[in-house]
Amino acid sequence: MSRVRPLVPDDVPQVGELYGAVFPPPVGSSSEGLRSALHEVFFAHPWRDDSLPSLVYEDQAGRIIGCLGVMPRPMSMSGRPIQAAISHTLMVERGSRSTLAGVALVKRFLSGPQDLSVAQGSSDAGRRISEGFGGSTSILYSIRWTRPLRPAHYGLALLKRRGLAAAFAGGLRPLCLAVDGIAPLIRRAPFHFPESRLSGEELDAESWRECVTASSCRRSLRPEYDADSSKWLLVQLAHKKGPGDLQGVVVRKSSREIAGGYLYYLKRGAICEVVQVAAARESMKEVLAHLFHHAWRAGAVAVSGQLDVMALEAFSEAGCVLRHDGGPGLLIHSRRPDVLNAVQRGDAFIGRLEAEWWIGWLLNN
Repeated sequence: MSRVRPLVPDDVPQVGELYGAVFPPPVGSSSEGLRSALHEVFFAHPWRDDSLPSLVYEDQAGRIIGCLGVMPRPMSMSGRPIQAAISHTLMVERGSRSTLAGVALVKRFLSGPQDLSVAQGSSDAGRRISEGFGGSTSILYSIRWTRPLRPAHYGLALLKRRGLAAAFAGGLRPLCLAVDGIAPLIRRAPFHFPESRLSGEELDAESWRECVTASSCRRSLRPEYDADSSKWLLVQLAHKKGPGDLQGVVVRKSSREIAGGYLYYLKRGAICEVVQVAAARESMKEVLAHLFHHAWRAGAVAVSGQLDVMALEAFSEAGCVLRHDGGPGLLIHSRRPDVLNAVQRGDAFIGRLEAEWWIGWLLNN
């Protein structure tokens, strides 16, 4: 008889095979590396809770044909602790039973004891399943910001993504070099990136906790990190080299007080992904300016990340281009009206580290 049951460590090889079939791995990746990464996100994270296990769907023959990762995350609502859970890595074997397996996994997850369920919508089908069980979609937490740093190369990168032939791209590169070489001489925004008056230092787990606390303290709904979970997250992010080298910077005022910090993957000549920017509202503009100068000096074409809704003004004034990700958006489910209302009005600190994005980033890079 088909059934949903908790995932156990012995399932990882089967789940790895399913993952490879559903999500074709990057060229040169190894099945052993994938299994190790899956074991890490399923069983080795610091938030394990036996009441919120990851789930698999078995067919009548006992084969695993579906899987849904579940990562518990402690949060607080108006200063009181609540239990959140991130669903991730939803995958089902292609075929006639895939919809049934997916529905069964999502239903089991949403019926769990958590106060808030968070999922990153990757398809309209996933959104419809979630909404069918009482979930909703948050557009606010699905807005991407991008800050071009080398405008000509940024435009070229967009054309290449839209299918521009390599030969044409190569022919345009000298022109891009000339334009981007001249742009910084225009000593005004958005072309000039002056060195920040604030100092930057290598970020560690404790300073990152301070940054998140400063950034989220005015939100009704916010994550709760401790020393172990902060350290584990930073280690996992730094382990992946495919998207670039992780840059973690804590920005300090002249008084040595922390103004904020940021995490991003640096790859010279590319549009670099920002994992998260965390800063108090009054310091966000200065922290963004520090990030842009840091990435521009290191050769980035642009930086891009998920918008912090409460800092919309700072991102807009900093010359960022805002757009919707294009997918179904952030899917949320809760039986608590106060939690739902906090998310829908933008009064929640839910960045890439509080949703599925970073988990997929680890597994796919």
